[in-house]
Amino acid sequence: MPSIAPRRPFDFGANHLVLDFANTVSGRPTYIRDDLANAADIFEWAAASGVVPRDHRAVPDPGELQQFHAAIALRENLYGVFGPIAAGDAPQPAALAFVLRRAARALQSSRWARSELRYEPGWPQDSIEAICDQMADEAVQLLRSPLTCRIGSCSGCGWLFLDTSRAHARRWCSMNACGVRDKMRRYHQRQADAHDAATPVNGEARSPRDQR
Repeated sequence: MPSIAPRRPFDFGANHLVLDFANTVSGRPTYIRDDLANAADIFEWAAASGVVPRDHRAVPDPGELQQFHAAIALRENLYGVFGPIAAGDAPQPAALAFVLRRAARALQSSRWARSELRYEPGWPQDSIEAICDQMADEAVQLLRSPLTCRIGSCSGCGWLFLDTSRAHARRWCSMNACGVRDKMRRYHQRQADAHDAATPVNGEARSPRDQR
């Protein structure tokens, strides 16, 4: 069960809102804490991400709890789609079907407006439902984009990211988090290996051949 420890600040290092949304837990594929513990957290995430204005105040909704659980279901199915893609596999069929159905429903409830040279869908900003509408629509846009080949996962915590590095060699959610921990782990492993190599065996230090 996820813990009820105080939530850490939201992280937006995935380079895509849908992947940031999927990363609102402590790790993947399993997690011990969830940063979206209630409806207020969803609105706070949406404000921090720019999905809704920072000064936005949600209108009380009697169906808010149901919408909250639906948002978590969407998040987990988004991971079921993009998690396998990050590993070089196909999306989970049930998760993909869920996201596509959710995106189709989002388009039906959208309000279209002209934006520069094209029309864009939009949703009212007073409900979790509307936030999920946008996430589902963004997910389908990402699926149809060639950027899917750049979706990866952190080798430390499993968080998803869109690799925009020039060499396409990103390995971690953040160099300051899992990147540092991985480097420290490898450093300590080298130190331990060096210590073992220098430790005498039966009173004699091991030769390089023995160390292989």
